[in-house]
Amino acid sequence: MMLKSKYYLIVALVLFFPQIGKALDMPAGGLAMPTSANELASMEGVSAQAYIVEDVNTGQVIIDKNSNQAWPPASLTKLVTALVVLDEKVPLSKTVAMTSADQTLGACTLGGACIKAKPGVKFTVDGLFHAALLPSANNAAAALAQSTGLSMDQFVAKMNQKAADLGATGTHFNEPTGMDPANQITAVDYAKIVTAAFSNNYLRGIAGLTSYALRSTNNSRYNQTIKNTDKLLTDSDIQILGAKTGYLDEAKYNFASLMKYNGQELAVVVLGEDHLYTAFDETKLLAGLAGVAQILALTNPVGQVLGTSTVASAN
Repeated sequence: MMLKSKYYLIVALVLFFPQIGKALDMPAGGLAMPTSANELASMEGVSAQAYIVEDVNTGQVIIDKNSNQAWPPASLTKLVTALVVLDEKVPLSKTVAMTSADQTLGACTLGGACIKAKPGVKFTVDGLFHAALLPSANNAAAALAQSTGLSMDQFVAKMNQKAADLGATGTHFNEPTGMDPANQITAVDYAKIVTAAFSNNYLRGIAGLTSYALRSTNNSRYNQTIKNTDKLLTDSDIQILGAKTGYLDEAKYNFASLMKYNGQELAVVVLGEDHLYTAFDETKLLAGLAGVAQILALTNPVGQVLGTSTVASAN
């Protein structure tokens, strides 16, 4: 993948030929060298309100900014909904009738993302998983929650317990769709959540589909083809293992992914992007900068750590 970074060759040269590093300490007009991974991302123009790149196998934070800042997850909420339904061991073949409450919670008449449905139309739990994760259907997520037989309060309590069990201590949910802007996550928390979700083979299998033929079990007029909102899935530069998009006016665009890149398994979370395409572009950029950042840490004479949890400049 071609990145706009100038630093791959420069950093490698500094590492293996220290005298070049001295030569690069030039007056104004020369190439300024970043002193940390966070500064590197800032110099490359990453504009998300918060982000994190984490090595999944080591738990090392490679790059981050504002990663402990609370942020509305929007539809990133749905991965925790999915994990709770799996924990409840609801049979995938179980049929669930859509209710008016599901339609209302999904804001289906107000512009919320929803599959074509009405009260009484039935889908399997398996179909609802696909609908909640691929096109991010709010009514499907609400129906998944009700498939467990739990009350909404009980289900949400299990969502919050699931987050806590994963170590996501700065996370709180009020409902299962993501439509409530009072739901809160942090980038560092969500790296744990996206890793857990797509370490599950079933959820990873769904996330790997570009489209799915959703079928109603009792009304063929509601058979429909649904599509994955993750546009990086077909990008040949990276191997996406699973990803989720999210949008609310209050959150802007969020994107979280588990991927393999340059031999590393990375969790990359970007929050508060102005555009969805920016979320995709900056995810790719951050993944590419991870290797540069790790070399940079070796070149720093004071042993600079990679990412930090401190609030970085928002410019």
